Amino acid sequence: MQSPAHCMAAVAPESMAPHLEHVWLGGPAENQGASVAGDNAEDTLCIPLTQLGAHRADLLDAMALQYGGDANIHAPALLSQWSKYYFWLAAPAGVAAILLRRPLDMAPARTRLVLRGGMPVAPHFADDALQPVEADCSRCYSSLVGHLQAVIEMLAGMTRIAPRVFWSNAGNLLDYLAGQCATLPGAADDMARLFQSTTVDGESNPLRMPVRHVQPRTTLLPNPFRARRVCCMRNQIPGEIHLCGSCPLLLTMPDDELAQQDSLR
Repeated sequence: MQSPAHCMAAVAPESMAPHLEHVWLGGPAENQGASVAGDNAEDTLCIPLTQLGAHRADLLDAMALQYGGDANIHAPALLSQWSKYYFWLAAPAGVAAILLRRPLDMAPARTRLVLRGGMPVAPHFADDALQPVEADCSRCYSSLVGHLQAVIEMLAGMTRIAPRVFWSNAGNLLDYLAGQCATLPGAADDMARLFQSTTVDGESNPLRMPVRHVQPRTTLLPNPFRARRVCCMRNQIPGEIHLCGSCPLLLTMPDDELAQQDSLR
């Protein structure tokens, strides 16, 4: 019999718990593509994360429904937006593991994902994925970066898009989460390690300096201005003329166009 699932919010630091209410250890059903038990929605599936690519059409349809655009023509921009929803679920789990100094097995081969209408709604890591406390939390970092790497490779394989766009999406979120937990003892140093030039394995770190704080040329922008390294491409979807508040494109936009940006009002 399968063990009941446990919500990661129950074991996370208080500042991280609200971000983990839909992240689980254990469950749900084992069958690939099976409808989630207790969920009557016909479009709700639980899939092995390694099979994400097989659901490309569902992911694109979900984003086209939400943002508009054509699922084929605007696939890069739409998948970039989808990645943000997924990272909002998975990245806090990796951050919680770092703060707890408890390695979390985030291997895609042992991870299942609940999709509802193509939208990610709940990742399920293995019931024994959260390991005991370790003095050296290198495995915590490696697990998170490795998980992001695998998911980004899957998404990049679905369309023509530079992986650095997805890494920027993940890095922007992780930078935000670092601020959320900054008051926890040791958290600032623990999170700063995520953004160093090399990973704990000595490789070039795709998360290095995900945002920068710069002095803008105009008073219409906050000073300092928190700018992502790479635009998420949302503006390439027809009708999406408003950029996020940390988009680097805002730094070069004329004042008359900046004045029309909802994020700056």
